[in-house]
Amino acid sequence: MSETPNIDEIKCFMRCREGRGFLRGIRNHLKGRSIEDVRFRGHEAGITTTLVLDNGETYTFNDEELWLETLRKQFSGLFRELARHNSEECLMDNACNLRKGGIR
Repeated sequence: MSETPNIDEIKCFMRCREGRGFLRGIRNHLKGRSIEDVRFRGHEAGITTTLVLDNGETYTFNDEELWLETLRKQFSGLFRELARHNSEECLMDNACNLRKGGIR
């Protein structure tokens, strides 16, 4: 058995007719389009990105760079400060330095 069964499954999916058709649909959805807007939505696992295309359609995806664990590694100091400062009062206070990007 392969040491990487997940990647083997992905490779098989990408080679099979149904998989190629699915990916072709995504390519056709995006190819030749312009991005009019980019939106972000937070959830438990990280941040989801939604591209709003010039025809009004949207494309939503999750990128590894915006997974919570990746963000925690990249911004470890910020997350430590947020954990110390994470109170309902602060989150609602417009004068909060954290809300204004003023972490020292």
